Amino acid sequence: MASQFPLRSAARIVWICERIVNATWFFDGLNYHCQQSRSLVEWGIRCRGVTTCHLGASLVGTQSRADLALSSLEAGIIAALVYADLFDYPLTVQEIHRYLVGYEASLAIVQERLAQDGWLRGQLDSAPPFWFLATRDHLAGLRQERESYSRALWRLAWRYGRLMAALPFVRLVAVSGSLAVNNVTSSRDDIDFLIVAQRGRVWFVRGLCVLVVRLARLQGVHLCPNYVIAEHRLQLGDPSLFTAHELVQMVPLYGTSSYQRLLDSNAWITEYLPNALPHLATEREVARVVRGGKRVLETIFRGRFGDIVERWESGRKIARLRREAMQRGSAGTEFGPDLCKGHVDDHAAVVDQRYMERLGSLGI
Repeated sequence: MASQFPLRSAARIVWICERIVNATWFFDGLNYHCQQSRSLVEWGIRCRGVTTCHLGASLVGTQSRADLALSSLEAGIIAALVYADLFDYPLTVQEIHRYLVGYEASLAIVQERLAQDGWLRGQLDSAPPFWFLATRDHLAGLRQERESYSRALWRLAWRYGRLMAALPFVRLVAVSGSLAVNNVTSSRDDIDFLIVAQRGRVWFVRGLCVLVVRLARLQGVHLCPNYVIAEHRLQLGDPSLFTAHELVQMVPLYGTSSYQRLLDSNAWITEYLPNALPHLATEREVARVVRGGKRVLETIFRGRFGDIVERWESGRKIARLRREAMQRGSAGTEFGPDLCKGHVDDHAAVVDQRYMERLGSLGI
């Protein structure tokens, strides 16, 4: 017995030393790659140019969950589902992979981690084919209900999207917002559009789109072309997870080449959603429009007459819309010669705040 005591003591000392070394390595690596971010999730969302680090991966399976911080992959999975949960939207395995936050991984690896990680499964639940946060099992039925509403709205989106695509100087028409992911709450929801216009014709195009909006309203359809930008100004503000989602989720109806330039101009998307872009080639093709009339109208309004109309429309609308935005206290709007961002509510700020609060409630 006396001879076994030193051996057990020595083994215990070795075990403690190993834990100290592992912990020191992990936190040194975390500080180096995350620049002292508060959590791995924040690192995955905010760090620039680092999306594939495997910090802590070698420790999985060798330590208890209490001894190990979230791996980057687990953090990305939880973050993807937390973000989707803000919109009452469960995800399939393929969608978890596509919207994995701040971590590049194969679909097979994501599937394996969901199937084998006991701690992760304790935070999540599933109703095939959907995954969601624990206790949120009602979302599976809700998604199916909203998809049925979305099918009706898509027919209208294509009808009026083709009309806007036929307007002169329109270079891109894309459905954005909740309909882009089939998550509308009723068959009478707004249909959001992002429009790209030729340089120097943003307000000309917006004015014509307003006419289409009014025509649709007479038929009980609510269109919101709330984002009209010039083709040379495609950078969409400060990088954020919200904007990254908006860009990769939108569905181009017309102008796929302009849509690709929009993505190229916001290449930072890959820092937030590194798996999303490879799947964009599967999106629907553009709508066919009557190009003859479009060319004729562009010829008429391309010169001095069109410049006069553009100056008149922008001069009277920019000042008025800015004034209305100030009265409403809306920080999400922006109006200028090359941009009309008409979101009355600052969705990005609200979503970001709720997102961080939800991560905090999970102890992340």
